[in-house]
Amino acid sequence: MVPPIRILIVSENISMKMGGESSLPFYYAKLFAERGAEVWLACHERVEAELSAAFPELASRIRLVRDTRFQKTAFRYGRKLPSRLFEYSIGQAIHYSTQSRLRKIAIELARANKIDVVLEPAPISPKGLSLMYDVGVPVVIGPMCGGMNFPPAFQYLDSPLTRCSIAIGRFCSQFANRLMPGKLKADILLVANETTEKALPARHQGKVIRLFESGVDLDLWQPAQTVESRQDSEVRFVYSGRFVDWKGIQFLLPAFAKAVAKEPRCRLDLVGGGELEAEVKSSIEQHKLGSVVRMHGWLSRPEAARIVREADVFVMPSLRECGGTAILEAMALGKPVISIKWGGPADYVDRSSGVLIDPSSKTGLIDGFADAMVKLAGSAELRESLGEGGKLRVRKDGLDWNSKADRVLAILQQVVKRNANRDSLRSIPMLST
Repeated sequence: MVPPIRILIVSENISMKMGGESSLPFYYAKLFAERGAEVWLACHERVEAELSAAFPELASRIRLVRDTRFQKTAFRYGRKLPSRLFEYSIGQAIHYSTQSRLRKIAIELARANKIDVVLEPAPISPKGLSLMYDVGVPVVIGPMCGGMNFPPAFQYLDSPLTRCSIAIGRFCSQFANRLMPGKLKADILLVANETTEKALPARHQGKVIRLFESGVDLDLWQPAQTVESRQDSEVRFVYSGRFVDWKGIQFLLPAFAKAVAKEPRCRLDLVGGGELEAEVKSSIEQHKLGSVVRMHGWLSRPEAARIVREADVFVMPSLRECGGTAILEAMALGKPVISIKWGGPADYVDRSSGVLIDPSSKTGLIDGFADAMVKLAGSAELRESLGEGGKLRVRKDGLDWNSKADRVLAILQQVVKRNANRDSLRSIPMLST
């Protein structure tokens, strides 16, 4: 009987509560274990309670690292910087400190023959530094997604200092990746798209495989079995995500104001929160939208799914979206999508599932969203057609988590088998002539 593959998943944060890329390793751990793999986890202590509750059977196979005094001090002062500037400077130093201790864990487990392969699914940035090299077993990194900038017309959203720091950081990352060559020495590099592949450090040795970073949990994001008729004639649009500038929510409210002026049946639900929350509230007041816009704040995943399920159209004006999990979730529910023709949304949404707006200018973006909302509000047939197209796209193209886990598990098994065959050949004694 073939023993189960033993996989070490390495990620600073493995968490559904934290969301974002922290949920990726959580899904892999859950789904690999369900498929009979022996899963090990190496992560930060901040997620210990959540992992212990979610995976009690893995208690003996979870390894944790704790913050050093340096990390605590650097984080406290570094968070005063702009988010992207922090990410490319002090954030990398904190990441290195954690990574160095996670690498020690991987080496110890490999030496004790506890693991067959290391999977590092996060951070998803292709230029992010990895110390998962020479650990004694094959390493697979990704799926990664990134290397993006704002569209040219919206680059002003980054300050000149931030743009300069990003450019310097990306340039220096080529040298930093030679000093910390996890990406250079990995056996497999999984990338979401061409943009991400081009952003990989030069001279990487591993095989590059295309695989979308985002995925949908179809157990949660299931469309309604029956469509309840509403007594009103409202057409409901919904946004779900962080209230930050790169998500473009500051342009959504002016666009919706134009849409509702042309089509009074339009309504808008906003799920989420963040640093632009005060600006969003001010925009609602400025455009006199209080009677047609509802702010729900942050909701649990099931509750957020309910709000999206009850809506007619999903809107996401994100200007620097590498992936787009929220878009895929809406598509899985059978909701047509209005988004930006840039980055991840352009990979997921096509004419069969939604409307993409060209981010050529601020005015063009606002008018484009307004026109698309009016168009969809005026045609129930078009909404139904695009919704069905989205559901088909998710299921047909394997954009759900079960399909994704099967694909990644197959890749891990292949790289372990290849490594075992290579070691077997090395162990054959050379014959003297």
